[in-house]
Amino acid sequence: MQATTGPDGASVPPSVPTLAALPWRRLLALLIGSRLLIWVCAGVSLLCVAKGKYYVEHRSPIEWMVRWDAASFLEIADHGYASPPGAKPNFPFLPLYPLLVRACSLGGVMNLPLVSQAVSIACLWVSCVLLWRIVVRERGDPNAATLAVAFLLFGPVSFFFSAPYSEALFLALALGCFDCLRRDRWWAAALLGALATLTRFAGLMLIVPLCWQALENAWRTRPNSWPKPAVLVACAAPLLGFMAYCGFLWVCYGDPLLYFHVELRSWGRCFAWFWLFLAHESFSGLPVFYQVWFAGSLVTAFVLLLATVGYRLPTAYPLYGLALISLYISSRLAEALPRYLSVIFPLYIAAALICRKWPRLALPALVTSALLEALSVTLFVNGYWFT
Repeated sequence: MQATTGPDGASVPPSVPTLAALPWRRLLALLIGSRLLIWVCAGVSLLCVAKGKYYVEHRSPIEWMVRWDAASFLEIADHGYASPPGAKPNFPFLPLYPLLVRACSLGGVMNLPLVSQAVSIACLWVSCVLLWRIVVRERGDPNAATLAVAFLLFGPVSFFFSAPYSEALFLALALGCFDCLRRDRWWAAALLGALATLTRFAGLMLIVPLCWQALENAWRTRPNSWPKPAVLVACAAPLLGFMAYCGFLWVCYGDPLLYFHVELRSWGRCFAWFWLFLAHESFSGLPVFYQVWFAGSLVTAFVLLLATVGYRLPTAYPLYGLALISLYISSRLAEALPRYLSVIFPLYIAAALICRKWPRLALPALVTSALLEALSVTLFVNGYWFT
C-alpha cells in the first residue's frame, strides 16, 4: 500500500490502521508465549546444563538475564557513568535506556533488574504494535503483519528484547520514526530519530531513510522548491541527538569524542573496511560454532534484505537495512553481530512476505527460529560467551 499522490500532485500519506483494527489478543498471546518460552528454557537449562567459564550465580530468576552488557546498563542507571574500579569505561553505552530505567525505578528505589526488564518488555510491546501497523499500511495484509510480529518475537536472539539491554527501546523508536516519516509527520520523526541515536549509535543510520523520503516527497511534489523546516530538522535529528551526547561528554569529561576513544581503547571497536571483518581475529579466531552462527546470521540478513527489494517495499526500508548492516560489518568486530542485526525490522517484514507467498514455509521457519532462540538463551544464562 504505497503512498499515492492527490489531484494537485501532493503526496498523500498511506492510510493508518485504527487501534480498533489491531488484533490485540493475538499480538498479546504471541508476546506472552514468546517470553514464557524464554524463561522456561532459561530455568530448565540452568538445572541440567553444564556451566560455562563466564557463569555467575544469581540470587533470583529476575537476575538470570543480568549478564554481559546488561550489567553496564544497570550500573549507569544506578551510579551514572562512574565505572567501578578495574572495569571498562561504560561511555559507549548511550544514556537514554538507563535514564528511562532510572526514572521508572523512582530514582533507584525499586529493584533495577526487575524495572529494566519491565521497561524492555513494554518497549517490545510498542514495537509489536508499530510493526503490525506499518506492515498493514504498506501491504494491506493483516495476516502478513501478524506473521512479521511472530518472527520478531520468536527470532533467534529475541530474548535480548526483554533483557536489560537497549535493543527493545531502540527498535520501538526506529519503528516510530519510520511510522511518522511515511505519514509525513516530520516533527515527530525528528524527535524519535534523535531519541533513537541517544539510545544506540546505530540510530545515526536513520538519516538514510529520512533523507531518502524527503527527496522522494520533493520529487513527487515540487522539484524546484526547498524542503519544509520540519523536513530539514528531521533529516539532521539523528546527528543532533548524538551531538548532544558528545556535548555532555565534553562538558563533564573534557572530551567530546570520548565515545570513540573508549570504543577503540577498551573494546577494540573502530571503523574499518568491511572485508577486514572476516579476516580479523574476532571472527577468524573464534570456534567453528560462532563462525557459523555469525556468518549464518549475516547471510540470512542479506537474503532477507534482497527480499525487501524483490517484494517492492518502499525504498526507505531496504536502504535502512543496508545502512545498518554496512555499519555493523565495518566495525572490525564480529562480537554481538546477531543481536545487532535483530533490530533491522525490515527483515521480519521480508520473512513474513516470503511465508505469505509460500505458506508451507511459515511453521517450519518459526519453529526453527524458536529452537535457535532456545539455544541462544541456554548459552546466555549458563555462562557461555554470547553477547
